[in-house]
Amino acid sequence: MQELAAPPPGGAATAFGVEEGDPVKVDVALFATLAQYQPDGAGGRHPRTFELPEGTTIADVIATFDLPDEPRVIFVNSRHADEGDVLREGDRLAIFPPVAGG
Repeated sequence: MQELAAPPPGGAATAFGVEEGDPVKVDVALFATLAQYQPDGAGGRHPRTFELPEGTTIADVIATFDLPDEPRVIFVNSRHADEGDVLREGDRLAIFPPVAGG
């Protein structure tokens, strides 16, 4: 898979070499220790907008961002999601490492 480029100011980054169908814009936010994997290298948990090919799954994004192979908590539009779920136009993907505490 092609690496994601950092989004231009006020715009969306192109991912996966979008070629077929209409791309979908998805906001991606990585939290806690995963924030360092944002493609722009800036870290922080604020979302970035990316253009993805139609049919892109959460697992595709995880692989492209090269996230570590460890447990994670995934939400799309504030609802629990699975890695096999397909992302759609306007979705907000949030990925967290597992957390514990008391």
